[in-house]
Amino acid sequence: MIKLIALLKRKPGVSREEFKRLWVDEHTKISTQIPGILGYRINIATARQPDGMNVEPIYDGTCEMWWNSIDEMEAGFKTAIGVAAGQDADKFCEIRIHIYTDEYIIVSGPDQGK
Repeated sequence: MIKLIALLKRKPGVSREEFKRLWVDEHTKISTQIPGILGYRINIATARQPDGMNVEPIYDGTCEMWWNSIDEMEAGFKTAIGVAAGQDADKFCEIRIHIYTDEYIIVSGPDQGK
């Protein structure tokens, strides 16, 4: 199994609230339809960061997406829905960095059933 981690930075002029709404509520209507996707989690930066309240982090959010293989993932991104998902993300993201990873679970997180 392969996991993609994406680091996203919102476009200038897009508020944190709007970024969250566009990504979590709107973009996922497209991105969850990418062929072969096995799991999808989004993490949005909170207002409180290590240096205090309302500090601008380098990235505004991350996501984790799983596929059976890199080949299946890349094939999914090349489909019409995969291309549409990328174009949609470009509407609210200034930066999108994708990192292909192997996951090593050291301590299991809480099972939230999502």
